Amino acid sequence: MTKKTVQNILSWCVALAIALLCANLISFFYRSGAGSIQRENAYSRSIRTPNSWIVRGAEGYGINRVDEKGYLNASKLRLSENYILLMGSSHAEGLQVMQRDTMASVLNRMIDPDARTVYNIGTAGHTLPLIVKGFQAAIEEFPNADAIMIEISRLGFSSEDLGKALDQSHFEPSSAGEALAQSLSLSRRIRNDTLGVLPIIALLRQQIESMDVSFAGAFGIERFRNSLKANATSNDNSDIDPESLPAETAGNDDAGDDGTDSGYYDALNRALALLRVAYQEPIIILYHPGVLTQPDGTISIARDMLYYDDFRAACKNNGIVFVDTGDTFLSAYETDYAIPYGFSNTTMQSGHLNQLGHRIVAEAFYKAWAETQDEEKN
Repeated sequence: MTKKTVQNILSWCVALAIALLCANLISFFYRSGAGSIQRENAYSRSIRTPNSWIVRGAEGYGINRVDEKGYLNASKLRLSENYILLMGSSHAEGLQVMQRDTMASVLNRMIDPDARTVYNIGTAGHTLPLIVKGFQAAIEEFPNADAIMIEISRLGFSSEDLGKALDQSHFEPSSAGEALAQSLSLSRRIRNDTLGVLPIIALLRQQIESMDVSFAGAFGIERFRNSLKANATSNDNSDIDPESLPAETAGNDDAGDDGTDSGYYDALNRALALLRVAYQEPIIILYHPGVLTQPDGTISIARDMLYYDDFRAACKNNGIVFVDTGDTFLSAYETDYAIPYGFSNTTMQSGHLNQLGHRIVAEAFYKAWAETQDEEKN
């Protein structure tokens, strides 16, 4: 091998190293974070790495701090004695907006800006069945909560999933964020530290996992087949009113002949009754439905009407406050054409709550909570 060839190889390696360093530096401002920690015997199956920062820029843009327990809470203020526990999904986590704009932060400022009144344990992927399953563990870890707020974006779940949720988890101190951070194995600690220092690794892994090397969709064949299927379906169902079709039945193994889950109400009522037995203070469940733009430029609210009445009835039967932000979403659009979902770097009307959506949810939570306080005084 000649000296010139060696020099070329070295120069290529240096160029590659510099490119990776530059890409890694940029990644800090696009997607970075130290990963998560798996656990058992607790509210959630995993927590974010305690005392870390998370940056997300693929959908909206957010810089969020993780507290010592592994949840998304930024404030250094003392936790109020009369604190409220906020449960929910990735919408409640709010990684898509800046932490000051999340529903938890906005709600906290509305209640008491001088103390941390709202403690956020929102967890990505936590639908209602998982919230119910971890509910007992949550109130064991946070036994002094004066109220519980639960954020959900779906109403329809199979009775089987709701039934499984009745087997609730119980909290063990060894599963707390502080304890897990101290007991991390060396390999896991190295992994999390590496992800924190080299966010480019997580981005490259995400790209590799999303790669599709098949020929699906190539040459327009798949599109042609889909059009044939669509034509066949329209011919077979020409007399069906689209408005009569259920909003969501996919994945529901208990669905009956009419597309409904015959055991849904009973299963939901048992699940909510379990929450009420475990916790006697105010429980507020807030449902934020999707929005759809109509051909005339207006929007409509995409509620899970198949389950809506049953859900409201089950909440009322168990003394749980049910809040629906759909009408408020409509009012916001009619006022200044504002949409609660989507960002400038994604598709509007889809994905997670944006800054407006978080504010509307926070205001709805606050109104419902204030009403419960008035009722207690009277």
